Amino acid sequence: MISHRLVPFAVVLIVGLLLFSSLIQVAAVQGESMMPALRDGQYVVAVRRFGRLRRGDVILLRRGQSILVKRIAYLPSDRIAPLDRPLFQDVQDFFEVGDQKTDLIVPEGKIVVLGDNRPKSDDSRHFGPIRTDDVVGKVIGATPFP
Repeated sequence: MISHRLVPFAVVLIVGLLLFSSLIQVAAVQGESMMPALRDGQYVVAVRRFGRLRRGDVILLRRGQSILVKRIAYLPSDRIAPLDRPLFQDVQDFFEVGDQKTDLIVPEGKIVVLGDNRPKSDDSRHFGPIRTDDVVGKVIGATPFP
């Protein structure tokens, strides 16, 4: 028989776990796309309620059934730097065109994400800007090793 003392403890434990899971997301880094900052097999911790996104933030994003770890390179309404424009040549239809035909602008409600290890990364250069609604959380920490 379950002790009456264990019932309140179990309730507190379950409520705590539910609260924790609604605020925090833990994910494993898969692949080498974020090297050297993050390595394959490392775990990252992200907060779900993250406030404003900033350029340089490392985020978790939902892409189909996968959770990816990427860095924000451009925010909504940002103009893509002239040196970066060739990177987005294959997906330029997903951007808005600025005053000059060569200007690429990130649409409202979307961001551009890149992996730190560009040759090994599947990112906005391949699938275009992502919706800010697809951001699962902002990474606040990682395990020191895989």
